[in-house]
Amino acid sequence: METDSITEKKAVLVDHRAAPRFGVALRLTVEGNEGATHDLSATGLSFASDRGYEVGSPLELVLEFPDGTTPHPLTCEAEVVRVTPVGDGFNVAVRLLTPLFKN
Repeated sequence: METDSITEKKAVLVDHRAAPRFGVALRLTVEGNEGATHDLSATGLSFASDRGYEVGSPLELVLEFPDGTTPHPLTCEAEVVRVTPVGDGFNVAVRLLTPLFKN
């Protein structure tokens, strides 16, 4: 009986995130441009953008947390860690320099 000599290789996704992410769309302002988050954690977030940013560049973000009819803005300092082209825009992932909340 012959054995198949082909070795099966499987890709393993390793998640290096420091905190769990949650899919949530919050209004977001970055350098005067409005958008929305894709996901959010205590230490980072990602958002769609019309422009790309250089990895390592600092950004000031303003997140709007809804509370009934009154949004509560929260200004955050962040660093760009990944920029992925998508269609005519980009998905931008940032690391928050100050965590939003404890893990």
